[in-house]
Amino acid sequence: METPTPSSQPRVTLKDVAREADVHVSTAWRALSNDTYVSTEKRTRIRAIAERLGYTPDPMLSALSSYRRKQRPPAYRSTLAWVNNFPTRQDCFGRTYIQGFFEGAKAYAESMGFRLEEFWLRERGMTPKRAREVLLARNIRGLLFAPQPMAGGSLDMELDDFSCVSIGYSLASPRLHVACNDQHASTLLCLRRLIEAGHRRIGMVTASDTIRRTVHHFEAPFLVFQNALPAKQRVPLFLVEGAEEPGDLARWSKHFAKWYATERPTAIIATFTGVVPWIEQLGLKVGKDISLATLSRTQQPRWAGIDQQERMIGARAVELLISIFQAGERGVPETPIRLLVEGKWVPGETVCSVGEPAPELLAALE
Repeated sequence: METPTPSSQPRVTLKDVAREADVHVSTAWRALSNDTYVSTEKRTRIRAIAERLGYTPDPMLSALSSYRRKQRPPAYRSTLAWVNNFPTRQDCFGRTYIQGFFEGAKAYAESMGFRLEEFWLRERGMTPKRAREVLLARNIRGLLFAPQPMAGGSLDMELDDFSCVSIGYSLASPRLHVACNDQHASTLLCLRRLIEAGHRRIGMVTASDTIRRTVHHFEAPFLVFQNALPAKQRVPLFLVEGAEEPGDLARWSKHFAKWYATERPTAIIATFTGVVPWIEQLGLKVGKDISLATLSRTQQPRWAGIDQQERMIGARAVELLISIFQAGERGVPETPIRLLVEGKWVPGETVCSVGEPAPELLAALE
């Protein structure tokens, strides 16, 4: 009797795998697609059966299935909460960079079959206990905490029933998983681009609230860089403390003028727009007499500087939240994860080239 050739043998189908594994066809498909809704043990068993039977997906059917999935929205899975702790709802979304976080988070959540709904902790009559009860009643188990209104924020809320991720470092307590811009790398990139533009004396202007909000990640690499230079080449950090009232910035302009006259930087890395009128008061033109770079172009879109990729940060935050949610992790993590997204340098009219890069300055970045 002639032995059938491989090409003449009937093709093993997904139904055959499902029948052998004693599961529904849809479960077999999910397992072979590595869908986490099927337990790890069951996925491993079904994949082993498929391999033993010699199952391979039909390329034409796979292509058709892929096309159909792209043409229809994913099936609804669950609802996640965007937790807003600002005094008013509008305060949160009135900040452009936070709006970017939310848009990126919402878009990614929807692409994965999740809804992202705002949950305002300052609602009238809302207490930590009441917030927990409302979230549980709405069957929400995943919480994405927006940046806090003030650095060093804390929440007195029972989180044992929830998977949690925070955007940025402003939520100091409890310590949760965090998605954030790689602020250390952003400062180094800013320094490198200014050095490549020929600048030799580079200063930095930041505020005490920014330092607390970023837990020193912006200014630390700047200080390390300056410390690597000979003493006469160093430009000290200009720190604005307690500038919360309109008159405070005017008062600090005098200190800035003194700092500039002493240090004579040709380029400044800044974390807030208040430095522009100070420069103009000195009779200097930004982009011509002095270069100015920002560490957050979302807030100063015409400046040269770092695009922190807020939408990407929001998306990665939800990706992390979904992963720990599906893994069954609840409550405050024993070992928090920090997921960092690198920023991109974007040229702008505020930075001008003044010569060739100094090799010794580039070496100081290493």
